[in-house]
Amino acid sequence: MNEVHVRIGIHRNRYHTDTSCSALNGKPETFGGIEQMSREEAERQGLKHCRTCKA
Repeated sequence: MNEVHVRIGIHRNRYHTDTSCSALNGKPETFGGIEQMSREEAERQGLKHCRTCKA
């Protein structure tokens, strides 16, 4: 899987493989949406794989 999902807004330090992940969709007061990008681009931006999605 090459496409990942990234939170738009603050608290952006992980990328997600599961769009229903609570870490991706949580904190509605700081949530600005979701963008898709390649895993390589997410890692280039310094993002790590979400521990919840990995489980």
